[in-house]
Order: sequence, then structure tokens, then C-alpha cells
Amino acid sequence: MPLGSNIKRLDFYRRVPIDLTEPTAPGAVISLVAITIMLSLFVGEIVSYAWPPQRTDMFVAQDTEGTRLRVNFNMTYHRLPCFAMSVDVLDALGRHEMGMANTVHKTRVSRSGQVLGMFTGVQSEQDNDNQREEGCNVAGFVMVNKVPGNFHISAHGLQHVVMRHLQGNMNVMHTIHQLWVGEVDFSNGNHGYDGELHPVNGLEQLDEQPQHYEYHLDIVPTIFHETASKKGKDERAYQLAVSKHKQQIPPGHMPAAFFRYQLSPITVRFGRERTSFIHFLTYVCAIVGGVYTVAGILNSMFHRAAVQFQRQMLGKQS
Repeated sequence: MPLGSNIKRLDFYRRVPIDLTEPTAPGAVISLVAITIMLSLFVGEIVSYAWPPQRTDMFVAQDTEGTRLRVNFNMTYHRLPCFAMSVDVLDALGRHEMGMANTVHKTRVSRSGQVLGMFTGVQSEQDNDNQREEGCNVAGFVMVNKVPGNFHISAHGLQHVVMRHLQGNMNVMHTIHQLWVGEVDFSNGNHGYDGELHPVNGLEQLDEQPQHYEYHLDIVPTIFHETASKKGKDERAYQLAVSKHKQQIPPGHMPAAFFRYQLSPITVRFGRERTSFIHFLTYVCAIVGGVYTVAGILNSMFHRAAVQFQRQMLGKQS
């Protein structure tokens, strides 16, 4: 037997002469539906491959990025002059630093928000009296230990200044322009998570009556993992979960704005991971083959039902 004949026996796709086949209306309908389904699923698979869906994972990760965090802020205190403002840090390890000045800058502003100039810290009693109707913009950062603690804006340690120049009248109403954690600001990124990274940006607390303000900041380590467009590069940031509270203070007490923080042990990872091209081809073949097979089964069922119906009709007529 010739070798060609032996090879032909292995043919899975033996062709039936077209004269022996017969097109039917139900078969045409099933074919059109099958083609539509295959095209829809194929397009969906292409979209999923080109633009992978976002996935979120949470896990406990060992912290290997040092023992301190950078907390960045830019806030305006509308009724608190710069000479009466102190930025203090306190934490569970016993750290207590008052009057942070190396990384914090103060700018004098009018009550209408107009910038009046930088506050140098060296001025006379007369200068203090002239500035008592001003506000203060404070911007910069503080390095905090990765333990529960707080930093606060107040006049603690400057009570004598408040009593002398403000007659004890002090109000820490404020606007938070920016508050975020980490070395890099992702506010201009394309991650779409700015609300989680900067939840209090633009927040205003403008109470005419002196209030004591408290913000509780849960700092959540966050990883942005983008294999689809950035070759698997991880970008690290910190989300903030913030709860806030305020309480009117009785006369004679010193108001303050406290920012209490703690670091979450849970790390959140946002990622878009593209499947390999081999998997993409596998899914496409599964779609085409599956729909084609199911359509063939349905066509056979309809054909058998039609033949059986015709036989019954012929039997009744005879």
C-alpha cells in the first residue's frame, strides 16, 4: 500500500462532497448565532489581554524600609499667627520634640489668605503685636518612628506668648491643602487612587468657636504593580484611612490640632497582570472550538427533530 494512502488514514478532517450536503434554514440561523458569539467572546478576550483588569491583594509583609516614615503636609491656620504656632511630635517610644523647625517652614498670611512673607522666627515684641491678627501657612515634613504617635499644631510651650499677645484668645481653624505619607507624591500619577492616598486634601475646618481637632490616620503600605505597561516595576506608597473628630473647648483651655497615626501591619497591592500570549491563544482556541462544537450539537438536534417530525406527518397522511 502506498505511503500516501497510509498517511491519508490519519486525516481527522475527511471532506464530504458538497453534493451530499444540504443547507437548512435552522442550520443557517445557528451558524449566524455561533459566529456572533465567537466574535463577541474573541473581542472580549482581546480587550482583557490588552487592558488587564485590576486585582487587589492583601498580605502581611515584613517591613524592610527603615524605621521612620516621612509625613508631608501643607496647611493654613487662619487665626493662628506664626509666632504662636508650634509643631510638636510625640510617640510611644518616648520621643517628644517641640517646635520642629528644620524641616517645617512657616509663611505669614492675612486672614483673607494673602501671603505676607516668610516667618523667620526672629522678631520683636512689637512685631508680635502687629501680627496677632494674621494667620500662618505651615508646610514641610516630619520624620516619625513606625510606632503609634502623633504630631500636633498648637501653642504648647508658648502659653506666655499667647497670653501676652493674644490675650488667651486662640483659634486653630484650618485648611488642609495637602497631607500624605512617603518619599514620593503620587498625586500626579495615573493610578486612579488619589482619593485613598490623599483623603483629606482640601479639607476645611472653619469653626468660629475654638475647637480641639483630632485626626486618626491609619497608614496602610501600598504597592502598585503594573506588568502590563511598566515591565513589572513596583511603586510603593502609603494610603491613609482617616477619621476625624472635633470638640468645642471650654474657656481657658488651649486648642490644638492633633494628627494621631499608626502603621497598619497589612500591605495592600493593586496590580494589573497581563497573561502570556500562549494563554491568550489557548483561550481563543477554546472559544472558537467550544462554540463551534456546541453549535454543531444543536444543529444535529434540530435536524433530527425535524426529520422525526416529518416522518410522523407522513405516517399520519398515509
